[in-house]
Amino acid sequence: MKKEYEKNGFVVIEDFLPLEVYKEIVKIFNNGEFVEINQVREERYKLWETLEDKHFPSDNEEYMAHFWSSFDVVSNSKIVRMYDKYIKPLLEEILDEKNQKVRHQATKYKNNGKNFTRIHYDDYMGSIGYILYLTELDWKYDWGGQLQIIKEGKILSHLPSPNKLIIVNHTLKNSHWVSPVNEWSKEDRNTLTGFCINKNLDLPDTWKNRKDISVIE
Repeated sequence: MKKEYEKNGFVVIEDFLPLEVYKEIVKIFNNGEFVEINQVREERYKLWETLEDKHFPSDNEEYMAHFWSSFDVVSNSKIVRMYDKYIKPLLEEILDEKNQKVRHQATKYKNNGKNFTRIHYDDYMGSIGYILYLTELDWKYDWGGQLQIIKEGKILSHLPSPNKLIIVNHTLKNSHWVSPVNEWSKEDRNTLTGFCINKNLDLPDTWKNRKDISVIE
């Protein structure tokens, strides 16, 4: 797993959680209260300037993201215990480090054609991250909501399939985005996501002053 992580920049694990655990986590997510997040960053593409790729947004474009987020989901004790038991050991195995600081977020992209995240890098968020999909149906190709990753000039697309875990190596700076979830999709795109940093590092500014996320030091 570590070799795949270091070479490809990500590891995909299907059917990650035991079924009964997964059902309980999905239920907690579905019962959460969500707030709307609408981000516009005018200077971000100047920071991420990628001159060698003509398909990457120009520095005069705005980074934008539109989704829904829930603090009460990520602060739920059962969610925290699930992370500690199932996800945290994998991240520690890959990094050969224990006691990472972690930032959790519960993210919902509604099936209205208006929720998305533009292409970006996440190296400033943490060295390693995870995405756990909490959908319930067999996701169809044209429902949208795919995680799109640029790897060596090619687009790698990941469907938000139920109970899929993706561990991401942000140090490799593979740009990525989430396509809008289309109106004909039969459910929203639901995920738990996280970023980790070394326990001795200060918290990034992007981890601060957000009421919809959970930070564990």
